[in-house]
Amino acid sequence: MKKSSADLLGSAFYLNRIRSMAIKAYSIQIAIMVGIGFFLALTQGASLKPFYLPLEYFMYVVYIMLFAMFFEIFFFTDLEIRNQDSDAAAYFTSKKASKTSIKVMVAAIVLLVIVANPISEQFLEEKSTTTSEYIINGSNITFEMTSLDRFGLIYHSVEITGEGSGTYNCYLMYKDYYHEGIKDPSFSSRLRFINQSVSKSLNIIPPDLNFDEYVVLIVPNDNATGKLTVSFQNDVKDNFVISTAIFLIGTAIVYAWWFVYLQRYIKKYGTELVSV
Repeated sequence: MKKSSADLLGSAFYLNRIRSMAIKAYSIQIAIMVGIGFFLALTQGASLKPFYLPLEYFMYVVYIMLFAMFFEIFFFTDLEIRNQDSDAAAYFTSKKASKTSIKVMVAAIVLLVIVANPISEQFLEEKSTTTSEYIINGSNITFEMTSLDRFGLIYHSVEITGEGSGTYNCYLMYKDYYHEGIKDPSFSSRLRFINQSVSKSLNIIPPDLNFDEYVVLIVPNDNATGKLTVSFQNDVKDNFVISTAIFLIGTAIVYAWWFVYLQRYIKKYGTELVSV
């Protein structure tokens, strides 16, 4: 349907207003999201030295805000379609939005398969596992570890396997407390987790759920010979995996609904174009 010059000017003005409102709404939400993210990071122990920027709760906020932005995108796109200056413009805007919804759905489904697939998690954990070997020569063995990765999304643990004979005393202590060569069991009051002898293997899991830096001190007994294999292992937080999967499922569902909703505009304006 053809519009008069006045109608065309009014449509152009209104479209500019819609786009300006959309940009302002998105900008405000992004600013709020970033502000909440920094606040949550600080409350979760963020620091520059040692560097630690927890992202888990920030990502939850991102997921919630993105859901809100999805519906805002739908709302402003719907307004744009309704206020285009011609049927052709409305048709192509609808088609563009429809194609975008398909791309988002496909991306969400592909990511969901990757995130929710146990094989993917197992592959990530295996690939991120590093191993070091130490020859027992009577000297103490030390190495550092953290309870979490620098972004608070992956738990760290260590598996120590001994080959040879003899036993080893293993200690896990805060890095700030560490003094190499301390063997006195009375120091156990300043240790946090391990004070025991190991003959074959031992899993070391830091007791703190929050981020902290540790030193593992391995003291071989006088008769210990052979070598130790130390495997640094990673375990992605289950809550983060589950929340990400839920977000991706929700994204696919709302964009599927949006795709179906757009078909009425495509049909309406496509029919009108053909009849012109």
